[in-house]
Amino acid sequence: MSARPWLVTSALTVAAITLVGCAQPATESSKPPVAEPVHWSYDGASGPASWAELDPGFAACGVGTAQSPIDLPATVPAPSSVIQLSAEDAEADVFDTGHAVEFEADGEGETLTFAGDEYSLQQMHAHVPSEHTVNGQPAAAELHLVHADAAGKPLVLGILVTEGQTSDALAPFIDAATHLADDEDVTMDIAAVLPRSLENYEYSGSLTTPPCTEDVQWVVMSTSISMSAEQLGILEGAHSHNARPTQPLGGRDVVGGSAELGFEG
Repeated sequence: MSARPWLVTSALTVAAITLVGCAQPATESSKPPVAEPVHWSYDGASGPASWAELDPGFAACGVGTAQSPIDLPATVPAPSSVIQLSAEDAEADVFDTGHAVEFEADGEGETLTFAGDEYSLQQMHAHVPSEHTVNGQPAAAELHLVHADAAGKPLVLGILVTEGQTSDALAPFIDAATHLADDEDVTMDIAAVLPRSLENYEYSGSLTTPPCTEDVQWVVMSTSISMSAEQLGILEGAHSHNARPTQPLGGRDVVGGSAELGFEG
């Protein structure tokens, strides 16, 4: 799951206000230079094995004990909870974050109730191949539907993708990925993106990209969806192998869950 600007914007804004309030008026020549974002990637010297060394803020990527993605068991544990999903059409921009193709939903298109807390869809992005594996085997791709509750706590709904029939539901997203420079608005039926079975794996993990923040709730659908070879090729052409390797499970439990789908409005 990508480290998204919406997760850090509030903190940066508060910090900026505090500094401005305490500082003396600055001239153009005395203003400190704006720091460039730390470069990270999926390969080479700035790849996953080095993320923790690139910036002190990325320390969790190396020392965290509840990191994602993980290898999921072949058999889904018996469901111990039921998630409530409400979905409708969502209109949003599709753009390239530099690490993935992303659909920016800004709280529109889906709400998800987990353990009594309501989360709304913020964005969806794609990883090729999948980041989560099942019994050691990756899927062709993985979609991450990133949600947040009112306090900003994230929950990520993962959907594994296999090569097969064309996905009509994802066609607007895939088509927009062929001309990302146009910053195109697209409409997607979020309910149609979901697999036919809503049985899932649930565990507590982290963002899968720097800063690898933990305390992220993961819900990974056990039934995959399909995309055509052409659709997968478009995503791979935009970002090839943008997947973090699986991380140790440690003492965490992977539990089973199910979901009930409704419609907003």
